[in-house]
Amino acid sequence: MVKARQKGRNGLSAMFPPDSDDSRPSQPAQIGYTPQSAGLPPIHLIDIIDFLPDPTFVIDCKGRVIAWNRAIEEMTGVPKFEILGKGDYAYSIPFYNQPRPIVIDYALGTGEGTEACYSYLHCDGDTFFAEAFSPALYNGKGAFLWGKASRLYDADGKVIGAVESIRDVTTHKEVVDSLRKSEEKYRELVENANSIILRLDTLGNITFFNEFAESFFGFTQEEILGRNVVGTIVPAMDTYGRNMSESMKELCLNPDKFATSENENMRRGGNRVWVAWTNKAMRDADGNVRGVLCIGNDITQRKQMEKALSESEKKYRLIFQNSPLGIFHFDAGGTVTACNEKIAEIWGSSKERFIGLNLLSSLKNKKIKAAVMTCLSGRYACYEGSYLSITGGRLTDLKADFGPIFALDDSVIGGIGLIEDISERKKAEEALLESENRLRLLSSKLLSAQEKERKRIAGELHDSIGSLLSSIKIGCENTLNTAGKSGFDPDMLQSIIGLVRHAMEESRRITADLRPSMLDDLGVLTTLGWFTRNFQSVYPAVSVKIDILVEEKDIPDPLKIVIFRVVQEAFHNVAKHSGANKVMLKLEKRDNLIRMTIEDNGRGFDAALLSGKEEKGLGLISMSERVGYSGGTMVINSKEGTGTSIKANWPVEVASCVAETASA
Repeated sequence: MVKARQKGRNGLSAMFPPDSDDSRPSQPAQIGYTPQSAGLPPIHLIDIIDFLPDPTFVIDCKGRVIAWNRAIEEMTGVPKFEILGKGDYAYSIPFYNQPRPIVIDYALGTGEGTEACYSYLHCDGDTFFAEAFSPALYNGKGAFLWGKASRLYDADGKVIGAVESIRDVTTHKEVVDSLRKSEEKYRELVENANSIILRLDTLGNITFFNEFAESFFGFTQEEILGRNVVGTIVPAMDTYGRNMSESMKELCLNPDKFATSENENMRRGGNRVWVAWTNKAMRDADGNVRGVLCIGNDITQRKQMEKALSESEKKYRLIFQNSPLGIFHFDAGGTVTACNEKIAEIWGSSKERFIGLNLLSSLKNKKIKAAVMTCLSGRYACYEGSYLSITGGRLTDLKADFGPIFALDDSVIGGIGLIEDISERKKAEEALLESENRLRLLSSKLLSAQEKERKRIAGELHDSIGSLLSSIKIGCENTLNTAGKSGFDPDMLQSIIGLVRHAMEESRRITADLRPSMLDDLGVLTTLGWFTRNFQSVYPAVSVKIDILVEEKDIPDPLKIVIFRVVQEAFHNVAKHSGANKVMLKLEKRDNLIRMTIEDNGRGFDAALLSGKEEKGLGLISMSERVGYSGGTMVINSKEGTGTSIKANWPVEVASCVAETASA
């Protein structure tokens, strides 16, 4: 029944931009005029005004109509496309058949001199209330209207326009007149009305309560009459913490200040509801207030919808601003109306540069432009690929999805774009593809190397062990034949023993090439010492330096064979390819890492050309793969004429994990 006075700016003020020019030049409406074309707010905020149940319109400081909702279209018969953008009091013509100042002009301070046109005109701060007869409505039949107008402000507190809501109170006025004429007719009317009707005395006690009020609030007349409105159908304190006792006292003493109001009420049992009230002072013959007549309508559902809309807007705004995706809105003409910070980050631009950009005229990428056009035709579209930002100049791999936004009549009023930066994903895909290609290359080379190794071992066995065993067989046969004919010759056995000894040495050599037994028996450090000494004896022209700064216990068993094979392959490359006369091996534990360094002073090579050198490629790739599979990293540095450096590192924790996994 009463609403506390609002102070400060109107709640819609942030929706409209300021206009510094207070003059009102005529500006005829044009086909295709939209609030957005005038730089006004996003379409969904205008839609809120459009769906208000009361006829409502908005003008800017120049007196031009910038919003004209559906309810006022129905009341006046004037569609919005005919009125939007017009000035020179065009909004008054549907009501008075002539251009003239009305209540909304009082809000802007330009309505003085027309007070005689109103049966009621009241100002409460920046808000004006008025009642007048409108002769032009309903094809000249006319109607009594109640209007409420307020100023609109921008974020800096500057007046940027005004808004007016109107109600047809003809029926209400007829009811009031009828009540004055006949108490009987009055009672019959109020008892059968589908509105809450009650009467209060100057203390706030309920003196009349119609049947609809009984049904709505859950009190009978016997229970409610004579009781104070506060504590029965009005809570002492509303949900927002307002003291309703004080508000009701002010209403009952000064009802003219609260011609209309919306406030929280209370049903029997404490259930809260919202009611829109029309309040009228009841006066005695001397004009003194002797009570208040209150007529109310349930607006709980509307309030719930407004609250849900507000909460939804907040949630959307939170998602919009904090989304990991770039999000932007554009209108039916392709102009960007809003965007979040993420899209500015993706494109290295700014929201200020992006908002206002027309996609259809500015986009250079034909595929993205086609996707936007598809979206504005009412279909979903997407694009994936490289994009050079026209506002930030950044080249980005992205995935863009576009979806249309529809009005209630299924017309497309704009679209939304979702932008995902897939640069890291593309890099990962390229790295995976490269790894797969390397793996296939390595696998094919390993198969080839395996066959070569088998062929080598078979040749070794045939040429060395096989020939020795054949000689031993022949020697044994000759010895047996000689022993049977002319006695036993010990020298023949000596030659056979020599052959057996040679066969054993060859077996040890071949076995050592496959896997040195001392690696398992004596450890990797001893094996490396044996290997480098043997390498020095085979290649005396190459000076070998070995520097071991780690203990055997620091190296897990599964890592020992990896270290040995990398050293074996590296030294093989030194001997076969480098032309070096010096090679250095260093193994240490430092900075929680097991570090291995192999350096030579050979001719070096261009590491970038490894893929074209089959044998080098296999050796170095297999070394890198071995280190990688064991949890380490390997770096090869080499240039032609500067020698080669191979560095491999294994974190101690990873090495220990490898050991535990191998043990399990």
